[in-house]
Amino acid sequence: MQFWIRVYTEVSTDQGLLHDDRNLGVVYEVLSFEPGTSPRERAQIIDREKKRYRALLARFAGGDTENLETDEQRILKAFGETASAPVFKTAMDAVRFQLGQSNRFREGLMRAGIWESHIARTLSQRGVPAEIAALPHVESSFNPSAYSKVGAAGLWQFMPSTARRYMRVDSLVDERMDPFTATEGAANLMLYNYRLLGTWPLAITAYNHGPGGLLKAQTDLGTSDIATIVRRYNGATFGFASRNFYVAFLAALDVDRKAEEYFGHIPRQPDAESTTVELPDYMPVSALIAAFNVDLGAMRALNPSLRPPIWNGVRFVPRGYALRLPGTVGESQIQAALARVPLSQRYLVQRNDDTYRARRGDTVLSIAQRNGIGLERLLAANGWDRTTAVKRGQLVRLPLPSSRAGTPAPVAVAAAETPEVPVSAPVSAPVRTAPPKPALANAAPPVPEPVAAGGEDASVFPDGVPSASADPADYSVGRDLSIVVQAEETLGHYADWSGININRLRALNKLRRGASVSMGGKFKLQIAAADIPHFEEVRRSYHKSVQDAYFATHRISGTETYAVKKGESLWTIRQARPEIPAWLIRQYNPRLDFSDLRPGSSITLPKVAAANRE
Repeated sequence: MQFWIRVYTEVSTDQGLLHDDRNLGVVYEVLSFEPGTSPRERAQIIDREKKRYRALLARFAGGDTENLETDEQRILKAFGETASAPVFKTAMDAVRFQLGQSNRFREGLMRAGIWESHIARTLSQRGVPAEIAALPHVESSFNPSAYSKVGAAGLWQFMPSTARRYMRVDSLVDERMDPFTATEGAANLMLYNYRLLGTWPLAITAYNHGPGGLLKAQTDLGTSDIATIVRRYNGATFGFASRNFYVAFLAALDVDRKAEEYFGHIPRQPDAESTTVELPDYMPVSALIAAFNVDLGAMRALNPSLRPPIWNGVRFVPRGYALRLPGTVGESQIQAALARVPLSQRYLVQRNDDTYRARRGDTVLSIAQRNGIGLERLLAANGWDRTTAVKRGQLVRLPLPSSRAGTPAPVAVAAAETPEVPVSAPVSAPVRTAPPKPALANAAPPVPEPVAAGGEDASVFPDGVPSASADPADYSVGRDLSIVVQAEETLGHYADWSGININRLRALNKLRRGASVSMGGKFKLQIAAADIPHFEEVRRSYHKSVQDAYFATHRISGTETYAVKKGESLWTIRQARPEIPAWLIRQYNPRLDFSDLRPGSSITLPKVAAANRE
């Protein structure tokens, strides 16, 4: 852990440690870069120094340990008196550079105060250990605008596919960038990992690596001990970042708790007190800014999940979006502000593009209905009458969708003030209640400027695992050329993916005609070793497409524990919950044999809700 404490407290982003990637007690050198050194020049310096130390290790491997300089003696001693030639040869390929983080960590400590009370409440309410509040130090240095080069984003560095399970991520709203919503998603994901893996160290490691690989590690090694898994597991993607994620987290937690010992006084930014308003209609952001008399900068700072098309007016703020306002705002003030939005700027559907290209079978009526536009307005915008026939490929001009002007009285507004919820368990940092702010104040919490994708990563592990997924299923082909049948799979899939005749697959698995494969059972393949990677790739791609399609319209809000009743099966349980697919139930219960459900058996069922994607 001392290595990571040094990274977080002693070495800045203008420096880094050249070290052995397995034995972190071996640090060859602290490299320092002159201000203004370009990324390319840094890379050249690092490569040059790596070559120098590899040459030194080659000398050690060849037995040349005489007449060493002081630094060379230090390095030799770090490997221990019993180090042999094979150890040094292995070390030649294990020289790694770790960028320092001390300045970022200190900045993160300053920023953390804005969200710490919300994080503490959220973790406590969901039964997640309070210590998890330190994880954003590892992920983003508490920078809510951080992007990584592999596509992770926000305070908690969610990948898009994982984030869509718990929040909205699309071209209009990316809730990964909202620290409040993303915190709730992170708590749900961490609880999911814990239920699958059974220990918090593994659940935290799975946040970086994904639970599937760690389930396999538990099975292969017969243990849930994190130290044993880190030392012995050799999964294909279980690299430096995954091996070190938990210990880096422990170091970050230690530094967070002893911040003043390491950094001296930290001027922390105050808790961000705000109020959320669930919007009853689609509205231009300009209309909301005017109605609530909030500064544009404050509105943007408090609603970072809204994407550029909304801020530049190309699209409306979606109906149902929880708009965040500065300060504590009473319901009467909210109602009065919303009443100031003209009915002509309160729309029934999302704004579309200015034009639409007609498809096969389109009529003027179907185009008007699809785009939420009154028929007469569409006809007028295009100079048509009701007898006009639309041709396939024709470009249709679209006016703005219908507003509430001229319609019955608007729907009642749903408003919710941010509650102060007592925290029942101790947390790493105290919960603070900020003094009341003036209603509808224009002040907003200062936030860092966005870190552009492709720029310097905020994460301490920029080389993390881009393929980490919340899907724990094993889609690999075993050494005996068998696979575990997953939900949604059929004989036809296996024939297509492997190129093997379906009758041959039946014979190989002794299946009579008309019989289907059983989820969770083993299935044999007859496939050449060279074809296995392709089979695994198309299999994973199929399941990813199924899951992506589902989470485009649904999101997970929590879980419930269900006790199986006599005579029930997965099919009958799903009949009462048709919105939950079998594959999702299996993901929450990967070790359960669904072919042998017994009365009293416990099943974890996800709670899902329809997601607004308009």
